Amino acid sequence: MISISQKIKVAVSNLLRSQMELDAEDYGLKSLSDLCNRILARYADFTPPDPTRISADDTLYKNVPPLQFSLNQAGESFANFANSFTKNAGTKIAPLCRYYFECYVNMPRGRRECFIFRNELDKLTAAAESRTNVSLTYRGERKCVSPCFLAFSPSQVRAYVVVCDDKVECAAAGARFHSLRLCHIRGVAPDTASKAFHCENFELSHQAEVFREHFDPFLCYGQSVKVKLTEEGATRYNKLTTNRPKVIAKDGTGYAEVDGAGAYTFECSEKLAKVYFPQFLSGADILEPRELRLWFKEQFEKAAGVYKGI
Repeated sequence: MISISQKIKVAVSNLLRSQMELDAEDYGLKSLSDLCNRILARYADFTPPDPTRISADDTLYKNVPPLQFSLNQAGESFANFANSFTKNAGTKIAPLCRYYFECYVNMPRGRRECFIFRNELDKLTAAAESRTNVSLTYRGERKCVSPCFLAFSPSQVRAYVVVCDDKVECAAAGARFHSLRLCHIRGVAPDTASKAFHCENFELSHQAEVFREHFDPFLCYGQSVKVKLTEEGATRYNKLTTNRPKVIAKDGTGYAEVDGAGAYTFECSEKLAKVYFPQFLSGADILEPRELRLWFKEQFEKAAGVYKGI
């Protein structure tokens, strides 16, 4: 019999353990034990196991540290189910837990993020459907926003919620939209009496649909950055694929690839440019917009100051 607060030890494969460790760290969870409990608390979301196919043989995992955790209060329903299942199937609790952990890891990473943060996601989805606003905490900062839609990174490894903020002083409609990583959202509180910010006028509503159709985590569509690349910079661009912006022109002419030194225009937001191009050092010269060029100038001057006097 299993009960709340009881310590459970589960033998697992190295791949399963490494994937769960990666998720726990990426999602900012307290511990691997926290992740185990969150998975088992939602056991009913998975297909019920076939008692004849749950293996109790742990010899395959003898060289891998087992997962160890204590079942918390949220796992009471799982405990009741597990006690009945193991009694009727004549199996132990550890293989049953392993079955659910394997079901979890077999989902795409973006879907796993939605699974773990289902409570917050349900509130955000409900607000988007009812076109109302919510207050939430994102990376420690309290915000009032209107959720627009859920989206995934191109590789389906991260989940995002695109929102519109309440900053009416923004000149450009696109500047009011933000892509928030789902796993960093906490404390969603719906304001059911409000009207969604992005439904205030046609321009905002249209912009939300444009971002839905052309989603990327940095909301680059409709924005551009002009960059002069050296030969070394061009080579680096073709190697650094993570968060790489799409090229749309070279020396003022429509273009689809970087094939050497030149002045390129990229479909790129300033936020993405600040993440992607600093790694080019002198291989990339930011030309436009001017405010972004000045930002790079200031950052590299600060970096140069660190090495003065050497």
